[in-house]
Amino acid sequence: MNIILTLVLVLSIAYLFTKVGKRLKISNVVALLLCGFVLDIPFLKGILIEPHIEFLFMLGDVALIFLMFLAGLESSWKSLYKERKDALVIALLGAFVPFTLGFIVFRLLGFPTITAFIVGVCMSITAEATKARVLLELKKLKTKVGAAMMGAGIIDDIIGLSLFVLVTYLLKEAHVKEDLLIGGAILAFFLGVLAQQSLGRKHAIIDKAENVLVWLVIPFFFISVGTHLDMNAMIVEPQLLSLIIVIAVVGKLGGSLLAKPLTKFKWTQLHLIGWAMNSRGAVEMALALIAFRSNLLSVELYSSLIIMALFTTTIFPFIITRMIKRNPKIMD
Repeated sequence: MNIILTLVLVLSIAYLFTKVGKRLKISNVVALLLCGFVLDIPFLKGILIEPHIEFLFMLGDVALIFLMFLAGLESSWKSLYKERKDALVIALLGAFVPFTLGFIVFRLLGFPTITAFIVGVCMSITAEATKARVLLELKKLKTKVGAAMMGAGIIDDIIGLSLFVLVTYLLKEAHVKEDLLIGGAILAFFLGVLAQQSLGRKHAIIDKAENVLVWLVIPFFFISVGTHLDMNAMIVEPQLLSLIIVIAVVGKLGGSLLAKPLTKFKWTQLHLIGWAMNSRGAVEMALALIAFRSNLLSVELYSSLIIMALFTTTIFPFIITRMIKRNPKIMD
C-alpha cells in the first residue's frame, strides 16, 4: 500500500478512536493506546504497518519527542509554587515508595539490577496531562488538593526522568539511537515547560501547535507502543501483570498516605491524591518503550508495564468523580 494512503488511514483510525473515547469519557492516552492494540491485529498490521514498519517507527520516535514537549506544556508550575511544601513531600514519598517496592520485589525475584531499577522508575512516574484534563472538567484544578496533585506530579516526573537518564548513561546499556532519543525527550520536556512559562498555556501559537501535534503526530507514538506489545505474554504470565499492578497501586497510595504527618491534608484527601498519582500515562509508556528497545526489559515485562499504565490511567477519572460525589468538599 502507498505510504501516503497508509498514513491517511492510520491517522483516520486514530481520530475515530479519540472521538469515540471522548464520547465514552476515556482520555486520549487510553483511546490512542487502544488504537495501537487494534492496529497490531495481524490482518491490519499486515496491510498497514508491516509494509512501512521502519518508517512508522521513526515517526513514533518523532512523536515521542513531541509528546514529551506536550507533557512539559501541561506542567502546572503555578500550582507547584502554590502548594510547594506539601507537593514536595507528597512527590518524594509518592516516588520513593513505589520505586523502592518495585526495585526490591524484582531483585528478590531474581531480575537483574538494571531491570529492577527500570521497573522502579516506571512505578514512580505519574501523568500530568491526564490529571489536568480531569480536574479541568470537574472545575477542581485551582483547589488546594488539585494544586497539590499537579505540583507533586511535576516533581515526580522530573525525579523519574532524572533517574532514567542516570541509569542508562552510567551503565552504558542503551544504544546510541536510544541515548539520543532520551536526550531529545528530556530536552523537549523542558522546552515545553519554557514555552508555557514564556508564552502562556492558552497562547494562540501553543494552541495551534498542540492541535497539529495531537492529531497528526502523537498517534504514531501510541501505534509504536501498541505494536511492540505481546498480548500472548499476558496470557502466559498473568501473575507478572498482576504483581506489577498491585505494586504500582499500593506504592502510590502508600506513599501519599505516609505524607500525613508532614502535610495539612486529611486522610481522605491524601487517599484521593494517591489515586491521582497512580495515573501513569504517556511518560511512563515512553520510558518503558525506550528501555525495551534498549534491551533493558523483556517483552513480557514491557507489555505488563504498558498494561499497568493503561489500567491506572483509565481508573483515575472514575475514582475521583465518585469520591467527589460522595464528599463534595474533599478538594477544598
